[in-house]
Amino acid sequence: MLNKAHNPHLHKTDVMPLLRSKKYNANFERDFKWYLSMRYRFNFDGSNAYFNKKGEDIIQYDKNGVDGKEVFFQWDSNGKIVPTKHPNILHTLLKVKGSCNLHIKMYAEDRAACNMNKIEFRALCIHFKAPQWFRDAVETQKMKYWAVGSNGA
Repeated sequence: MLNKAHNPHLHKTDVMPLLRSKKYNANFERDFKWYLSMRYRFNFDGSNAYFNKKGEDIIQYDKNGVDGKEVFFQWDSNGKIVPTKHPNILHTLLKVKGSCNLHIKMYAEDRAACNMNKIEFRALCIHFKAPQWFRDAVETQKMKYWAVGSNGA
């Protein structure tokens, strides 16, 4: 039997540096996982590039930058633009989030105009495994469009 303590070739402690595991809050983790799971369904938001209010590109590539999840967290939670080594991941997350917001608006309009009843909307949310905030956002925004229309849902 080989003994790792006596054989330096079997004991490699410094080969790989410790990877810092960033802790995110539970809500961000939930949303991040859901956005990734929806990347093939919610993939249109009408935009091809993403800029902040100052016109700065949100997606800034740097081969030594941080990972895409961290950059998305910084942008989504703090409004900070951070260079990333994973621009495609960041682009996908921004696209899905934008598409999700577009779908919330469209579903709210449909609910307000009685084109989609609550049972149909609930079935859609179950199919998409939508988080509760998605359902709440549609129902809250529905009221904004309901006031414009003459009928209710």
